[in-house]
Amino acid sequence: MKVLHIHIGAPKTATTSIQFFCSENAAVLAKKGFCYPIFPFSYPGIAPGHNGRFLLGKLKDENGVRNIAQEEKNFKEGMEIVNELFKKYDNIVVSDESIWRGMDSEKKDLWEVMMQEAEKGGFKLHIIVYFRRQDKYFLSHWNQQVKKQRSEETFEAYADRINRLRLDYYGKLSRMAEIVGKENITVRRFESGQFEGGTIYSDFLTTLGLTLTEEYNVSQEVRNTGLYGNTHEIKRLLNSFPEMKQGRTQYFIMETLQKCSDFSKEKYPAEMYSKEEIEAFLEPYKEGNRKIAEEYLNEQGKELFDNTVKDLPKWQKDNPYMLEDLIRFTGVMGMSLYQENQQLKKELEELSNEFFHIRHPFKTIARKLKKDGKNSSK
Repeated sequence: MKVLHIHIGAPKTATTSIQFFCSENAAVLAKKGFCYPIFPFSYPGIAPGHNGRFLLGKLKDENGVRNIAQEEKNFKEGMEIVNELFKKYDNIVVSDESIWRGMDSEKKDLWEVMMQEAEKGGFKLHIIVYFRRQDKYFLSHWNQQVKKQRSEETFEAYADRINRLRLDYYGKLSRMAEIVGKENITVRRFESGQFEGGTIYSDFLTTLGLTLTEEYNVSQEVRNTGLYGNTHEIKRLLNSFPEMKQGRTQYFIMETLQKCSDFSKEKYPAEMYSKEEIEAFLEPYKEGNRKIAEEYLNEQGKELFDNTVKDLPKWQKDNPYMLEDLIRFTGVMGMSLYQENQQLKKELEELSNEFFHIRHPFKTIARKLKKDGKNSSK
């Protein structure tokens, strides 16, 4: 039976790392009968490795208006490519973390449409989803919005809009299962110590019935870490400057803060919520999480996640470590600029020397002949 494997996230579960791994090892996967295709569609800010984006990716026209006609065209052409690839491969893998959110917003009938496509094309659907404990996902999502999406939103304002993240995993899975069938959904934990084979890459391969061997290349570790201590607040405030809209400026600031993040975390290991607030946050999801463990992982009486909550202080804006972190940030930035300046001076000097030799070739030759003459007279 032909199978279309659709990895849908959820977000903040190393999805991008999985996509990079699959793209990098596409030839190895192909030898095993699994195709990880790159489609000829372009979505602003989205790398080609996010190859499942055509299933529900939003597009806008030159006036900034949503271009539904182009979205539907991409979907139709994408499925035509999938059906053509099934003539050569038994398994096709597509991945995009936006599917977890988008199937409740951009394309609410996604799974009905996909079941129709599967019946028409004579293939089976297999949905793969990773879950992270709700509070960790929630906090990491805000951190990422500040770090990469240039959000100026305070955590308090962000927390008031909690419902946008669809944290009721069980309810959402149930809606999916009613359409695609519970037996066609694979649920995995995104939690330290829970990965089959020890890494996210080996774990993902097991969902496809494969094993991580030396044939595969793992050149990129999972590094999409957040900003900790006070570094997230520094970045949030800097996001208000229009210069941050420039990609290189954004990257430079982000990279500089990333170098300071571990130091800040060590000095001020705080969370945006207190221990009591996190426990209260998790309470509404515990029963649904248990049902996922029972119904999708066949683990009766077990928890989906380790519900241990660290007793860390709640982050305060007026904490005594902010000045240290500001000094550290400006110092690291100054050192980076100094090193870059020294490198540019070196390169300029080398170019200047090359230009001199090109401009005065006869002087160079004469100097060499004179030197050779002195050596021969000795």
